[in-house]
Amino acid sequence: MRRIPHYGFGDRGPLEFRSRLHREEGDVMRIASREVVTAPPTTPIIKIVSLMVKNRIRRVPIVTAGSRRLEGIVRSRDVINFLGGGQKHDIVSKKFGGNFFAAINEPVKEIMERDVPKASVYSSILDAAKLLLASGQGGLILVNENGEIAGVVTDRDFTRFIPESTGHHVEYYMTRRVLSVAPSSQISEVMRKIVEWNVRRLPVVENGRLVGIVTSMDVLRYFGTGKVFEHLRSQKIDDVISVPVEEIMTRDVVKISPGADIGEAAALMRERGCGGLPVVSDDRLVGIITERDLLRLMV
Repeated sequence: MRRIPHYGFGDRGPLEFRSRLHREEGDVMRIASREVVTAPPTTPIIKIVSLMVKNRIRRVPIVTAGSRRLEGIVRSRDVINFLGGGQKHDIVSKKFGGNFFAAINEPVKEIMERDVPKASVYSSILDAAKLLLASGQGGLILVNENGEIAGVVTDRDFTRFIPESTGHHVEYYMTRRVLSVAPSSQISEVMRKIVEWNVRRLPVVENGRLVGIVTSMDVLRYFGTGKVFEHLRSQKIDDVISVPVEEIMTRDVVKISPGADIGEAAALMRERGCGGLPVVSDDRLVGIITERDLLRLMV
């Protein structure tokens, strides 16, 4: 696979994790977000969903109450897994008998992951990018020598290093075999695919044509707003995940053509705040390009 140059960041030698007095932070902190939304382990899952939707984030680090010491992390995929997309849904079925209200008020410590992808605040931009790519996650927690959260860096933070014109076309780097769903597919199917295939978005296709897109954030928004209660005939969670995806999908899709420059794709993702673009030719879906694809090309 052809790679584009390291625009603006390079290897500055091996990392040294020995503690030093007055040690300067690594240059990864120049692009990291220092204001990180966190929550203690006793926070109800529904509150975590609200935090994600309100702040438009896909991950919330879980910290010891009253401190910034990292205990774990909960991602949008963990919540989706719990609410119907995977093995964590067994908790809802077995512990709560499928009761929606009981499940969403469970403390987040029941579903959080304790193995958190993280890096030192002394990391270089390139080393953080490599670690993020190897983790398979979309974000990397940055911690100081005391194990306290100092920031977070995501796939999107690295796209700023891609210029608007690179001479490289989207069609050479896009994924051609794209998972998709139909407008009539149930939300439960979307949730299962997000968890099983470790994806964040699914194009919605009808007769070969792109008619919408559904993302992990669309699913969270559905659960985190009053819309979910429109479909709650009983207190069972099956009521709300059997709704067709066309009820929650985004119809005004931000897309790009196969012949567009990679730089144009990166700029469009930044401007519109989306992590991936369906690639469309004559209204037909031919691929998808994501922030993760762009990061892979840079490192």
